[in-house]
Amino acid sequence: AETDAASLGTAGANLVETGSVANAAFYNAAAIPFSDSSLDVAAGYTMWTPSKSNIINAAGAYNLNDKFGFALGFSYGMNPSYDISSGSGSVIGSFKPSDMQLNAGFSYRFLPYLSAGVNVGYASSEIAKGHSYDAVAADVFVMGKFSDFKVALGVSNLGSSVAAASGANFSLPAAVTLGAGYSKVFSQKHGINVLVDADYYLKEGVAVAAGAGYAFDDMVFVRAGYRYGGNSAVPSYASVGVGVKFFGVKLDAAYLIAAGAMKNTLAVGLGYSF
Repeated sequence: AETDAASLGTAGANLVETGSVANAAFYNAAAIPFSDSSLDVAAGYTMWTPSKSNIINAAGAYNLNDKFGFALGFSYGMNPSYDISSGSGSVIGSFKPSDMQLNAGFSYRFLPYLSAGVNVGYASSEIAKGHSYDAVAADVFVMGKFSDFKVALGVSNLGSSVAAASGANFSLPAAVTLGAGYSKVFSQKHGINVLVDADYYLKEGVAVAAGAGYAFDDMVFVRAGYRYGGNSAVPSYASVGVGVKFFGVKLDAAYLIAAGAMKNTLAVGLGYSF
């Protein structure tokens, strides 16, 4: 699930750039060596359809000499509880499903304008007492930065199949992913950022996210975006977002304009970099 409030502000278009590069632990580790900071840490709270499912996350990234990148990320999702009934129909308790994800990333900038990175993650979903799903997955990307343009290409969600309680096996939603971005600062105070991500899921077809942002003096940010979900697990939605940055401290918020399970979703994020 999406974990970065700034990225949600641009509808999840985050492959070549995230609001906090720490969150590259969940997306594209190859972006870390191109970061302007050496150390970046972030934490966030996402409320999927407020009062329903909520996600907390924390991540960190270290850029060593603009050559090597290291990242760690953790997220924990809390879902609505439900009643447990006995064979006679009496309520004998309740259970609260949860989701957990732990990611580690590494990248290497092998040319001034090219880097490669890999993220490896472990995810677990507990849907009932004594019943959980576990999977290990990896994302592999090559990324280039050419003046004001960035582009990344790779594969995501490559990993083990998930076994259901019935014994059936389900594959992870593996995809070939392309991301591109353009950033420019005008008159030393006005910055624009345009981002596009496209995923070709091997079984669900194509999904596309596009977003844009404006920054004033690298201190105040406004963002907007739209995601076309197609047949993928994440449906279509529009988004808006705002952010502020002061002495390396970043505060971001995003709101999703959507129907169904994602309606009224709100995310906030706090980060620090130097």
